[in-house]
Amino acid sequence: MIDHKINALLLITINIAFICDARTSSCHYSLNRVKRLVAHCENQGFTFVPRNLVRNIQELDLSINMINTLENGTFENYSTLEILILNHNRISEVHINAFVGLPYLKALKIRDNFINITKLPTGVFSPLDNLTALDIGRNEEQSPVNKTFVYPDKTFSALQRLRFLSLDLFMFPEFGDGFRSLQILTVLNFDRCYLKNMDRFTLSNSTFRNFSPKLNELYIRRCLNFFRIDKGILHYFPKLKVLDLSNSNIHLYQALNILHPYQNKKMSVINLHHISGKSVNNDEFPYSVVVTKKLMKYLRTICVEALDLSKTGIVDDQLNSLFSFQYPECFKTFIISSNRLPSTNIEHYMETVIFLTKATNMKTYDMSYLDSQFLNPVYLDVYHPEKFIPKHEEQQIFQMPFNISFKIPPSLEFVRFTHMSVVSATVSITCANSSLKYFDISYSVFEQYPIVQQKCGKQLRYLDVSGISSTMIFQTIPLPRLTTLKMTHASIDRSIFEGKQWMLEQAPALKNVDISFNNLWTLKDTELLNTSGITHLNMSNNLFRSVPTCVSKLRHLESLDLSNNLITSVDKTIRKWLDEIIESTHNFSLDLNNNAFVCSCNTLDFLLWLTKTPVSFVNGNNYTCTMSNNTQVNLMEVTKDIKRYFADCNATVWLRIGIVLISCIVGVSIPLAIVYYYRWKLILFMFRKFRRAVERGLHVNYAYDVYVSYEERSITWIKNNLLPKTEQEWGLKICLHDRDHLPGEHTSESKALSIHHSRHVIFIITENFNECEWGKFEIERAKYEKYTKNLMKIIVILQNVNVIDIPEQLVDISNDVYFIEWHVDETGICEHQTEWLRLKTLLFLN
Repeated sequence: MIDHKINALLLITINIAFICDARTSSCHYSLNRVKRLVAHCENQGFTFVPRNLVRNIQELDLSINMINTLENGTFENYSTLEILILNHNRISEVHINAFVGLPYLKALKIRDNFINITKLPTGVFSPLDNLTALDIGRNEEQSPVNKTFVYPDKTFSALQRLRFLSLDLFMFPEFGDGFRSLQILTVLNFDRCYLKNMDRFTLSNSTFRNFSPKLNELYIRRCLNFFRIDKGILHYFPKLKVLDLSNSNIHLYQALNILHPYQNKKMSVINLHHISGKSVNNDEFPYSVVVTKKLMKYLRTICVEALDLSKTGIVDDQLNSLFSFQYPECFKTFIISSNRLPSTNIEHYMETVIFLTKATNMKTYDMSYLDSQFLNPVYLDVYHPEKFIPKHEEQQIFQMPFNISFKIPPSLEFVRFTHMSVVSATVSITCANSSLKYFDISYSVFEQYPIVQQKCGKQLRYLDVSGISSTMIFQTIPLPRLTTLKMTHASIDRSIFEGKQWMLEQAPALKNVDISFNNLWTLKDTELLNTSGITHLNMSNNLFRSVPTCVSKLRHLESLDLSNNLITSVDKTIRKWLDEIIESTHNFSLDLNNNAFVCSCNTLDFLLWLTKTPVSFVNGNNYTCTMSNNTQVNLMEVTKDIKRYFADCNATVWLRIGIVLISCIVGVSIPLAIVYYYRWKLILFMFRKFRRAVERGLHVNYAYDVYVSYEERSITWIKNNLLPKTEQEWGLKICLHDRDHLPGEHTSESKALSIHHSRHVIFIITENFNECEWGKFEIERAKYEKYTKNLMKIIVILQNVNVIDIPEQLVDISNDVYFIEWHVDETGICEHQTEWLRLKTLLFLN
């Protein structure tokens, strides 16, 4: 009952705000999570602090305005304020009594202004007795004069209850005795850094001498210029738990050297992300860092929960150095990604495995973006630069395969090995009571996919295997709780072609699936999307010409991305399914951007559907389609004026009906003439039908009628003479390797399969046929198929050749080969009907 009364009073207070002065009518009010009244006045163009807001507000947000001065008594009307936000204004002047009347203020945020902190009045913070957090960073920049910057310690000395302080770090900083008053300060954050390299130490041993020894967290981030630091700068913070030097260009040598006060102590976080860069590279601080035992002598003794060594320039590590921590059981997070650490031998691998085995409390491990170690590289021969060193020699010297058995710690939840390479190693991963929830091995190079124990997937929620061929990763690992799967650039098209079993059957709880960039053009005869609970599906950047019908099984889908495909229209089945989805979920988005839509009478039903469907299209106003005259127009503009664009569609329908009727009359009136005229073709057609029926009874199935073997100079004759006769006139199906085989297939395998699936083989022998690279292979394959009773006839067309030009392989089987001498003049044209009749007889009759 009391809570209801309090809420009612707060609502009455909010309503009173609407009758305030017009200048503050743009502010609005709300209750935060702890039922405190908040005034939202950000980004309203105020040039001064409004004084007629609701008086009992407890949080005031005036960020992103144009206030330039805080005058005396500015906040006297808001004595209950606890949080005041003045970020992103133009404040350059603060009067001494600007904060009078704010006895309960706990947090003051005044960052991103033009305040010169050295010019702040000495007693400006005196009224803020209860202030615990002050953010005054990212204000006026320091002048380029390289001299000591004295912070106004007397100004800050009034903030005796301050726990959080954020300000800018200037060159040669001096923090006076007044900072000793901040005895309970626990967090010191330097938001913007102006430090750079000079002849003397920029941060000396005495820099932080006046700060509280109770400090728990120190942040010195984003110092873009290299600067020197003294070894003892952290000596005054014996209780430090968080040290964050990320993105500060101080070099790993200096960062590890200042950790000596924390030997055999516990720390929560040491963040050294990107503290070494290319701008520093000399004998003292080299760009390429080799981790040694001496370099690790302090860090290895610290019991730290989270350590980030990513992008620190590490190129190698001595044995028993980088992973030689005395207290591995303390780790919960370990990040060493984006280095150039090779770890190419078994000793380095085993160090990593032993470390992870001992890190029994590890939850997050990231060892990604390491420089690739290419599998089977090819090298030039120094003595003969035009030649390559044979692969087998290089492998014998450098690649020694070994086996690694790795047991995942029970506490490990997050593992990322993206953009790595594992060379010449067989990895076996076992689990016991696994807690692994996030596993990312995307775009990594494996000579052999890791052998993973089935128990490892029981708790997995997120799996990213992008960039790894799906032909390698199909395993029967149950993934009962997996909700997110990413398989981009995974060659799923090859897995479908090869009939691989699909891993989604093992993941019944899947919600989010990304199979974009996989060259998919069909999903027929696959079980790719058997998990009906999928809610978000990304199939963009593939080769689909229509929306796959299998998606209609997904009754709980909320978003479908089919952008950047070749879809020309949406068929009736999919349209009906989409409307049903909208009725059941009321929240569905479809992305069909950048497809090949066609606007024509044939797609009119699809265009009419677009005008009335409630489906939400992502970037729908940008869709385009191709008209019958090949012009590109905006799809939505077409749907708004369908009558104008397709007025002739009905006339076209009647025209088609008339043409059909006339055709039927003509067909009925002269059927006998047609039958008589094409009597021989009909006889041949019936013969072929009969022959195919017999072949089916004998379980013989030919994909092609004829496979043609030829050399390059015969292509013109084939194109201009053979193909028009055999395909267009005789209706045969011809196989030409250069035309019918897909790029990227193995030549020998594809040729052998094509000959196996052909009824006859024709060899076109010219005087240059023996120079053909694959001629002998095709002859041998044809002989094999002939003697295994799979091939009916081998026909050899001899074009202006001598007997010595006929391949010996054909001469050896001359009794089983049909030769046709074919004289061709210089133009390649032959009008002799005898040769065509003989060829036709051989192809059609047994």
